[in-house]
This record gives sequence, structure tokens and C-alpha cells, in this order.
Amino acid sequence: MLNERGAFLFCGAVEEVADLMGVSRITIYNYLNATRREPVASTTD
Repeated sequence: MLNERGAFLFCGAVEEVADLMGVSRITIYNYLNATRREPVASTTD
């Protein structure tokens, strides 16, 4: 969701988000890579 809203387009954004979430930059980059590879699954009930 953050990526879709452009949160990572700014210089230093990954570091800031990682600090706020209490995770490493690597975790954020892994998250970004995973979301770019996998199509969003839709749920229909």
C-alpha cells in the first residue's frame, strides 16, 4: 500500500519507513521486490 501511494519515491524514504516500522532497510527492499513480482490476488466470496 505504501508503494502504491508513492511513499518510496523520495530520497531516504526507505530508511525512514524502516525506522518507523522497526525493521531493516533490507526488509523493506525485500517487501518491495515481493510486491512487484506477485500479482495481487483478488478474493471473491
